[in-house]
Amino acid sequence: MASLCPDDLIRQNVELASMPEIIVRLNQAVDDPYSTAKDISDIISEDPALSARLLRIVNSPFYGFPSQIDTISLAVTIVGTQQLRLLALASSTVRQFANLPNQFVTMETFWRHSFSAAVVARAIAKLAKEHDSEQYFIAGLLHDLGSLIIYSTIPTLAKEAINHARRKNCPLYEAERAIIGFDHAIVGSTLLRYWNIPEALIEAVACHHELGDTGVAAKQKAVSHLANVVADSINPGLLLYRQNLEPDPVAWELLGLESDSLDEALDDIEKEINEAISAFSLHSVA
Repeated sequence: MASLCPDDLIRQNVELASMPEIIVRLNQAVDDPYSTAKDISDIISEDPALSARLLRIVNSPFYGFPSQIDTISLAVTIVGTQQLRLLALASSTVRQFANLPNQFVTMETFWRHSFSAAVVARAIAKLAKEHDSEQYFIAGLLHDLGSLIIYSTIPTLAKEAINHARRKNCPLYEAERAIIGFDHAIVGSTLLRYWNIPEALIEAVACHHELGDTGVAAKQKAVSHLANVVADSINPGLLLYRQNLEPDPVAWELLGLESDSLDEALDDIEKEINEAISAFSLHSVA
């Protein structure tokens, strides 16, 4: 086992792991009880590219708001400060990681799986009548970021873990733990902790394979876990190899849902995934 820890990988990717300054300031403003909607709108408006991306997202068919949102101040009012903060984070992260070179997975494949998990997470959260389904979408979108850190930082160990998983016919996260000493979920959650992201999102990313302590951010973990399993099953061709992951029945119980609850919600899932990818301008990211 390599004598590494997740923090080592983050420290080796300082530039990549650094959150854009505009997002840092936005987070601080949203968390400040004395900040106003105008303060938050003014911060976002300082970055024309971010403003344009956010307006594209909130006006996309994926969100389906009934009327056009043509200013950031209106977006703050209609969408809400917390949700807009999360969308700004997601948009910036997609751009930051869009073209990270590695020898294991194309960025198109990686992000399609990530958006699949995000869309499924939002669908599950809505079925479970959870408020702020956007936070579940973002957790699904970011759940595998740790894989990109591993692939780009320790490619030799990453390849060894993939080969180990194939030989042993075990999930990749188990192989990563055996070969590296930790898995990509922990690397991803460590990165989000560096970013000072809300703890519930960190827990959702950390536990998307196994629920762990269900007393902490239980529903966020349950949604993230189920979304990952479902995303793997609906797009098996996006995997490095077919893992055949099984959902933890406790996750369904925590959400008060039956295992077949999603069947109807998944009827148009490919359309929704394509709409989400288009909303975030993934194909046009340079």
